[in-house]
Amino acid sequence: MANIKIAATIAVKPEHRAELAAVFSELVAASRAEAGNLRYDLHQDIADENRFVFFENWRDQAAVDSHNASAHFQNFLKAIDGKTAAVDIVLLHDVSDNGN
Repeated sequence: MANIKIAATIAVKPEHRAELAAVFSELVAASRAEAGNLRYDLHQDIADENRFVFFENWRDQAAVDSHNASAHFQNFLKAIDGKTAAVDIVLLHDVSDNGN
């Protein structure tokens, strides 16, 4: 099966930026420790400090499903509830010719 890549963009409400930046860092650390995770990176938009982008790479759909059901991800969802302006999640397959 092909790897699953995810681009997740979260625009946070400015008054929650510092709090959620810490929550995001905790999510990254816990997610990187998951068996099916190949890469999990967090970025902050240069032009908009309230916009964060996660780039994730998972072994397969089962790994994504396990991640979504994990306690740390469920806690993350509760922590961001009502504190975001927008959330956009895109699941991707790599179709470039990069030798992978």
